[in-house]
Amino acid sequence: MIIGIDVGGTHTDGVLLVSDLAKNYKIARTSKVMTDQEDLKNSILRVLDSLISGADRQKIERIVLSTTLATNTLVEKKYQPVGLILIPGPGLNPEYLQFGDENAILSGYINHRGQEVKPLSGSEIKQALKKYHSAGISNLAIVGKFSIRNPSQELEVKKYAEEFKFQQITVGHRLSGGLNFPRRVATAYFNAAITPVHLDFIRAIRKALEQRKITAPLFLLKCDGGTIPLAESKEKPIATVNSGPAASIMGTLALSNHQDTCLVLDIGGTTTDIGLFIEGVPVFMPRGIEIAGLPTLVRGLYTRSVPRGGDSEVRVVEGRIKVGPRRLGPAAARGGPAPTPTDALLVLGKIREKAQFNGESVQFNRETALKALLPLYDKINWQQERPGRSEVGAHRTEPASPREKAIKVAEGIIAEISARIGKEIEDILSSLENRPVYTIHELLAASRIRPRMIISMGGPAKAFTRELASRLGYSEEVIPYSGVANAVGAACARPTLETTVHADTAQGYVDIIEAGIHRKIKPGSRFTLEEATKLARKWTEKRSPFRNIPVEITEKESFNVIRGFRTTGKIMEVKAQIKPGLLTLLGVSQR
Repeated sequence: MIIGIDVGGTHTDGVLLVSDLAKNYKIARTSKVMTDQEDLKNSILRVLDSLISGADRQKIERIVLSTTLATNTLVEKKYQPVGLILIPGPGLNPEYLQFGDENAILSGYINHRGQEVKPLSGSEIKQALKKYHSAGISNLAIVGKFSIRNPSQELEVKKYAEEFKFQQITVGHRLSGGLNFPRRVATAYFNAAITPVHLDFIRAIRKALEQRKITAPLFLLKCDGGTIPLAESKEKPIATVNSGPAASIMGTLALSNHQDTCLVLDIGGTTTDIGLFIEGVPVFMPRGIEIAGLPTLVRGLYTRSVPRGGDSEVRVVEGRIKVGPRRLGPAAARGGPAPTPTDALLVLGKIREKAQFNGESVQFNRETALKALLPLYDKINWQQERPGRSEVGAHRTEPASPREKAIKVAEGIIAEISARIGKEIEDILSSLENRPVYTIHELLAASRIRPRMIISMGGPAKAFTRELASRLGYSEEVIPYSGVANAVGAACARPTLETTVHADTAQGYVDIIEAGIHRKIKPGSRFTLEEATKLARKWTEKRSPFRNIPVEITEKESFNVIRGFRTTGKIMEVKAQIKPGLLTLLGVSQR
């Protein structure tokens, strides 16, 4: 048995997969509960209890989790302040790299060969740390331009920071071996920002499983569609930042057999996550995904999160309807503090007043939704509403009754959120046409991307997708198990593992880190990057529980070691992993 759980900002979903003797899996149970943001453990427990009731817990092979909590935290900017310490050296004006809450630029630096050209100033470091400490900043990101070739200065700053008792400290060289200083700055910043949320999430998971005496291995879905053991994610939570959106892509792969170019929409309560398939294959970002509009070094499936969902706050600003980006709580129809698109759908009869979540009847109050929308009518300047926002009923006579007015507001809300998501889709297609496009299989030849279908999932998927598809001229389809598709994607994701080969020919050694192997080589030997790559592939295949699953090289770096004016050797690092993919497909043929 495999359990998949997706912890979202609004709902926590779960699925239980069971297999026959041939390891063909099928969905045996599903579960959906409202997420309690103040008690994640309780939300996870309720899903678990529903899935494993009467089952033999010893037969659980593993539990795979995905979450949109970190994504929502960044999209809504609900994270704690981060202090950024940069060690840039000469070259690019470091002023361009400053962003976030607080920035400090140190004057020491490491050059591109990994040599310390100018040592750091202890007084500069202390001055920056004191400023952050007095400002109440407890999360720190430290990034040097060439720290992946020599991390000593980042580690020196970290040592000072530990004396000041900063809660979370991120050092850039631990996040990626890729050479791109601006991307590493953004990656380190976001890693520091989401770490507190991620650690709370891990604690909730552990407590829930301990309480139910479940000892199965725990994994988190990464944004590349692979998995990472829960314990390993603590140092590098940024690898799981788009875990929820990646789960929707993996769920689509598992539940749909389309070979078309199509958009995938996961419409949640807080965000709408957009993905893209080209001829049935997900688009991939090998250099790094964008987070909050900034490029990073986090390899992942292409997704974009729009801060608008079924429970987004609706308000009127300068006479126009605005949806999101904040989520203040559930829909007004369920006791929430503000009107939402869910209230609009309820008023329009697109969703029922009674819904079933995990066998529990959840009541929506349509009259409450009407009352929440009605005050917006007189605040809206209907003359300035752009064509398309409230086309339905635009030419009928002025609404006479409160109910008719609320209906017109509801139509405007659905038109507005559809227009906003449609604009994001147009931006996505336009931006991808101007850059190399990779799928999880290959680099595509230059071509125009022309999707003709929207595949959707999520609670309000059916109601929203029809309006959006009509606006864009696409066909639309809601996939099976739409309400728990993310949990299905997490459960079906193939477990991946990583192997790192680190070689220093000047010092005369090769480490195969995850295998615990340390080998000596003759100092100055002609050990090559190609040999390091072969070792990384070989040991990944050797350690893998699977056979005939491709191995991919995720990072490859080599540079000369200089002593005096002479090259004395090379330092190389290669990382390989089992290629992310599906362990099983559910009712469709293997791609």
